[in-house]
Amino acid sequence: MKVFGKEIGTKIKIPPFIDNFIGNLLPNKNTDTEELVTIPSTNISDEEKAFELSLALPGLDKNDVTIEIQDNYMIISAHKEQSHEEKHKNWVRTEFVSNSFYRAFGLPPNADPEKVQAKMKNGRLDIKVGKAVNASNTNKIIKVD
Repeated sequence: MKVFGKEIGTKIKIPPFIDNFIGNLLPNKNTDTEELVTIPSTNISDEEKAFELSLALPGLDKNDVTIEIQDNYMIISAHKEQSHEEKHKNWVRTEFVSNSFYRAFGLPPNADPEKVQAKMKNGRLDIKVGKAVNASNTNKIIKVD
């Protein structure tokens, strides 16, 4: 099996940074409504100067997405509500759909929470987390461009 272009087998172990970036799934399912909770596909790579994450978020735009750094976790969440109404002579039909997701990634020790950039285009969220020698434990909200 290949992970990030490297053959993984009995001789080579999965890179340790992946263990730190394993997403903790904390779904936000509300059984009283028709809210759907999804878990977006995520690609993670360890580059020379930064960790890079790409999430597939079809149907969402940057205003639907929130990215926060809290206690060495990067929390990515989104919520979107849509409605459709049909009116005819004798009846009206209204449909409501609510979608949300929540995903938390533990940041590796050499990740710098002060060097996080996020960009969204065509339903794909790209995040770069810079590397640092002495990263601090910082809470902040990341702006999505």
